[in-house]
Amino acid sequence: QIVNEQASADLDKVVADVLWDSNAKRTDIRPEELGFLRSHALKKQLKFLDIWALGVGSVITGEYFGWNLALKNNTPVAVLLATLFVCFLYLIWVLALSELSVAMPFAGGPQGFGRRAFGPLVGFIMGWSMFLECQFATIATALATGGYVAFLFNPDAPSHVVQLIAGLGTVLAFLALHVMGVRLQSKVMIFMTYGAIGGLFLFWGLAATNFSWDRIWTKPLLPADLGWISVLNAIPYCLWWLVIIETVSVASEETQDTTRSIPRGLVWGQLTLIGLIGPTWFFACGAVQNAQSIVTDANGEDISYPLSKVIRDIPIGQNLLLVYGFGIIAIFGMIASYHGMVYGTSRQLFALGRAGYLPTFLGKVHPKTGTPNIALIVCSIITALFLIGNLWFQEEINVAVLISTFTALIWYIMAMVCLIVLRSRQPGLFARYRAPLGILLPIMVVLLSALAVWVYSAIDVKILPITAAFYIAGVAYYLVWAKPRLQTAAPEELSSRLVER
Repeated sequence: QIVNEQASADLDKVVADVLWDSNAKRTDIRPEELGFLRSHALKKQLKFLDIWALGVGSVITGEYFGWNLALKNNTPVAVLLATLFVCFLYLIWVLALSELSVAMPFAGGPQGFGRRAFGPLVGFIMGWSMFLECQFATIATALATGGYVAFLFNPDAPSHVVQLIAGLGTVLAFLALHVMGVRLQSKVMIFMTYGAIGGLFLFWGLAATNFSWDRIWTKPLLPADLGWISVLNAIPYCLWWLVIIETVSVASEETQDTTRSIPRGLVWGQLTLIGLIGPTWFFACGAVQNAQSIVTDANGEDISYPLSKVIRDIPIGQNLLLVYGFGIIAIFGMIASYHGMVYGTSRQLFALGRAGYLPTFLGKVHPKTGTPNIALIVCSIITALFLIGNLWFQEEINVAVLISTFTALIWYIMAMVCLIVLRSRQPGLFARYRAPLGILLPIMVVLLSALAVWVYSAIDVKILPITAAFYIAGVAYYLVWAKPRLQTAAPEELSSRLVER
């Protein structure tokens, strides 16, 4: 019966996922619930290549900026060791995430995992965590995109006004693209991802012209005053190499063959990114006389265009054609990630609205394109407001990167607890795909993520109180307003309630 339902129209594909997920029959769904699904379901249009490009494209901005802040008062080797830790964490993380995403292929992603395992409150906290992760990643990337453009206008003294104008232009351009439909934006994402990868190859070639091993293997290898603590201090910024790969989890509702495309897209995307990290770190740190020169500028402000700064500071950078040429190509890396991050932010915001955790108007889809246009507009407005705020708060990129990575770690830990609990309670839920290593896999993710969370207590930017304020505000809204108004027909809610009936 379920197989026949999956072979029918778009609505039936979503209904079939709900039925399979809850081991229920179509007759168990009430007419009003079916009507809600009909008007709020996303279209299944994505394939393996789209998922790979979404994963790589969303994350590849981590090669172009953010990670360089780990070099502050630190050495290249310390950053390398922190990077190896992060690469291992994310490799095992995507294996476990694949299992959850295939089992519960809905736009809510972590919201659905938490709802199924522990109820609505945990579902909200996990969905809210991913929304914060994606929203602040979007803010940081829009600022960095503007920073690269400002650098092109004036490499010696990039203007904050130019950065703002370019950032706002990025927000408007990609809002317009996304409301046109997921198929078009996916084609653009594939093109931009290839461009971003090509930009890294160009950077490696240019930076290699001034490379020296002595700049990598410094004496001492680790800062003398901190030793191994320096490796831990670098972890929060090195997480930026690979954070946001989980946008793929919120794409599962729009994926045609979830069982094959999601695991393959996640794993191959992650391996692609890990392969790009090594040469980027190697040539960026080995090309400049002092790695600190790509951390802050002459005014002490964080640099959001480190790769362009490397090219500008080495002899080959005297050729301005190369500097500007690379800078233009580097923007592919920035906008590819912004493109993917907007997708992740809007889908999580849409899912929270569709289920009633946030205002329900956020959960509406356009009748023709099937895109969550209101959610797209809202998350774009939030990004634009933070861009304007950067004129007065110059540490905004630093703070946004850290909030994004910190909130990601919170729901990584919660997701692994959900996986362990659901494997025990509902083993049939994971019949379509099982990750390797059994219970050892989620336990390793929890331990490594917990270590990274602990490190945040030692960083200079006091990110914990700021992040706590966002959680308090979100949970307060849920308890006071949303809790009695949840929409039981949303796929994440319906599949859980069918099990509970």
